[in-house]
Formats: sequence, structure tokens, C-alpha cells
Amino acid sequence: MELSQRLDVSALQPKVANEVERNADRSAEARLGELISRITGAEVDPGKTLAELGVGSLDRIELAVRAEEEFGMQIDESLYTDALTVEELARAFARET
Repeated sequence: MELSQRLDVSALQPKVANEVERNADRSAEARLGELISRITGAEVDPGKTLAELGVGSLDRIELAVRAEEEFGMQIDESLYTDALTVEELARAFARET
């Protein structure tokens, strides 16, 4: 029997729905802060810039990929340079969603 046949995909559906619901209840700033914290390992101050938080160029690429997954949309790369602080970036994400 194939692995795909042994997996009960229907059991995963409520988890996915709960995840979407949980994300909808959290602010864009909180969600973005968690992503940045996972990348840098540091506590995130929304008033600080990505550079001040230690987010380098490679980290920005990872952040872009993770943010697109988290927010379920494509995000223009220019947002990462135009929005200087985490707070400003989160507001831009919220406008896009």
C-alpha cells in the first residue's frame, strides 16, 4: 500500500482550518514579528527597522518567502525597502491582504 493511501488526509483538514482561523485573529504585526523572530532568533520591537533587528540580505529573502506563505499572497519586494520598520511593513501587508 502506498504511503498516500495510508494517510488519512481528512484528519488534517481541521488542523488546516484551525490554522487559517488562528492567523485571521492575529494582527499582521504579530504574525510578521513571529516570522522575523524565527529568522533572527531575537525579540522583535515593531518600531525598529529590519536592519536594526539584524535582518540581512539573505534573511530578507527568507522573510519574503515565509511572509508570502504566512499571508497567502505574493508580496512586492519593494515593500521590504520602502517600509523601514516592522510596524510599517506590517501595515503594508495588512493593506495588501
